[in-house]
Amino acid sequence: MTDDRGSGMRLRAYAGSDVGQARKGKVNEDNLFFGTTVFAVADGMGGHQAGEVASEEALKPVEDLDGRDYGDESDATEALRQAIRGANRNVIARAQSDPSLSGMGTTLTAVVVRDGRVHLGHVGDSRAYLLRGRGEITQLTTDHTLVEQLVQEGRLSRDEIATHPQRSVVTRAIGVDSEVEVDTLPPLVLEVGDQVLLCSDGLSGPVTDREIADILVDTEDGDDAVRRLLEAANARGGPDNITVVLLRAEPGADHDDEPTEAVAAVVSGSSGSSGGRGSGAGGATPAGGGGARSSIAIRTRPDSDGHDFASDFGRYGARGSVAAPSPERGGSVKRVLAILLSAVVLLAVLGGGGWLLLSRAWFLGDVDGEVAIFRGLPQQAAGVDLFRVAEVTGPAVSDLDPRIRDRLAEGITVASQSEALATIDEWRAQAEDAAEPTPTSRPRRSRRSNASESP
Repeated sequence: MTDDRGSGMRLRAYAGSDVGQARKGKVNEDNLFFGTTVFAVADGMGGHQAGEVASEEALKPVEDLDGRDYGDESDATEALRQAIRGANRNVIARAQSDPSLSGMGTTLTAVVVRDGRVHLGHVGDSRAYLLRGRGEITQLTTDHTLVEQLVQEGRLSRDEIATHPQRSVVTRAIGVDSEVEVDTLPPLVLEVGDQVLLCSDGLSGPVTDREIADILVDTEDGDDAVRRLLEAANARGGPDNITVVLLRAEPGADHDDEPTEAVAAVVSGSSGSSGGRGSGAGGATPAGGGGARSSIAIRTRPDSDGHDFASDFGRYGARGSVAAPSPERGGSVKRVLAILLSAVVLLAVLGGGGWLLLSRAWFLGDVDGEVAIFRGLPQQAAGVDLFRVAEVTGPAVSDLDPRIRDRLAEGITVASQSEALATIDEWRAQAEDAAEPTPTSRPRRSRRSNASESP
């Protein structure tokens, strides 16, 4: 691409996807888009067709940015952020309109190229890399995963990520909550020779950053580079769908104002479409010359792994579907059943696709003697906590009814953060009532005799 300021640089785009080795004959839940100024990768999650539906829906608002003009850098970044938020609304609305899609989600990593600069927006664990010249490859995005969180907290080393049993557990994704936090970066100024790679974890999981860099440096032809990346992931077992979009900044004459030239790589085992969504299967079709606006979706049915694990977790974690158990009606039994259910769902999710949207579950617990709100599940998997503290709010646990204190030690599941805050407010009122002295200076019982039984 050569911008209108005569930078003398042209950006060429190449793309490809492959179903992988472990999912031969199964759905490829990845989708990608490349146009003249917008490029994106989405890795859907969910059984049957839910994952591919999620990734397809998520790309639509991002595609609408292609070819637009912006007043300045901040406008371009904000437009990308809002498009990704729109993608989140799209996926949620689609899931609500079709119960069979309940619990689906997707990652989304997208870039807008403007005036020789790359604007990046990101949710999930699909990555964006920069390779400048023959130097070190740089990961531009931060994975929204459990293992990355553990690394940031100093509880896990980078060397342990590759073999960690929960390395595919996602903590942020499109389609989970009504609002999504979108990571953006300051615009990256491109230089001639730069290579920007977007990819799903089907590539970044089995293939190391160094190996990716070596392929990009050693392969002059962009088509061949994409092909070699896909082959490298398949050579390592191809444990997941593999999708890549490669952008290369090449020299161009100052008067050259051609738009991005997009080329779809062809690989064995892929299927796709160009110039429109869902237009067929078979060998990937080259997108043609300059100005191509294309999307590629890889579809090889039947359903993914024969089970809809995303929907299972969606039923467990859906708003309003999980209430704190009541002690007066066999609370301990219900609590045990809830824990057993969540453990079964966790095992199913990890075994069936390796993803768990921890941000969808909430519970109340105890942190240093004060009531706290947790995000995640009150459990461990392979010795790893599947939760993090969202907020320590009080009151002091010692001021609460003994029955509540006992349950806090195990974690009291709630349906949402707002329900957690409402429950804490009620507990705080109970504690204040209990502490208020009577005229005889003797403590009196709370006027809400049943409140402590229904946190």
